Amino acid sequence: MKQENFFIVFLLIIFILLTSNDASGQNEAQWVTCTGDAAIQNISSEEAKIIALRKARIDAIEQVCGVSLQAETMVRDFQLAGDFIHSISYGHVVEEKNKKWDTITMPAENPNDPPVLIYKVTMKAKVVSREEKPDPSFKISLKLNRTIFQSGDEVVFKIKATQDCYLTIFNIGADDTVRILFPNFFEKDNFIKKAASIQVPEKTFQKAGNSYIKVSTLPGHKKNSEVVKVIATKQRIDFIDEIDLSSAFSPIGTPKMALTKLARWLSQIPVSERAEAAAVYTVEAVEK
Repeated sequence: MKQENFFIVFLLIIFILLTSNDASGQNEAQWVTCTGDAAIQNISSEEAKIIALRKARIDAIEQVCGVSLQAETMVRDFQLAGDFIHSISYGHVVEEKNKKWDTITMPAENPNDPPVLIYKVTMKAKVVSREEKPDPSFKISLKLNRTIFQSGDEVVFKIKATQDCYLTIFNIGADDTVRILFPNFFEKDNFIKKAASIQVPEKTFQKAGNSYIKVSTLPGHKKNSEVVKVIATKQRIDFIDEIDLSSAFSPIGTPKMALTKLARWLSQIPVSERAEAAAVYTVEAVEK
């Protein structure tokens, strides 16, 4: 074989290897019809359109990544163990077309208030779902002040991360409710620096005599187990429409609804961009 022919063959082999590596973990793209809407309340019309588009893209990813099925699996796993989040596939929108905008007028909850204007977008989105591996250098550790509590005790979390990241702490109660513990009304900044250790509730908050994460058993129960789950993300990706910082810890909904929302949120985040930790603790009733 001539030297130049050998060189061409060598380049072709390298090209095939590179393209096959790029395609690994990536499934075939799918076109889906998706929708999103946003009310023009305390925001501009342009901001409402951006939010509507963002919701439509999430809807598209949810359809392709099978979020509903994943939530069903997580509900079953949650009933058995604390580690209820497994490998949730990640997807992203690579192309959009045929956007159609509608304006909807809805009556306000208060009859004395003006009607609410809602922007709704319907479009076609091309979504690619990916199977990725976690970043082995991105880890978080979670420690509780103890593992067995009595009703009325406060839970304190100590968290450390190997990279700069943003934290969201979820609690799954013995009554099947799922709540976001952090960020919250009292502590809204959820950024943590690399190698830094943070405490929730914050130490100065505690020293001022404040307390907000207290546990209790269910009525008539002597003992219950609960789960706390921490999700860390390299970029700030808020739990869309679910974190209401005007109240302390509002339930997200039933386990299936809450975990569907959680899976929906995680399906936007590459596995390599997130890390997680979990802990199970017991709450005992105070003997009278």
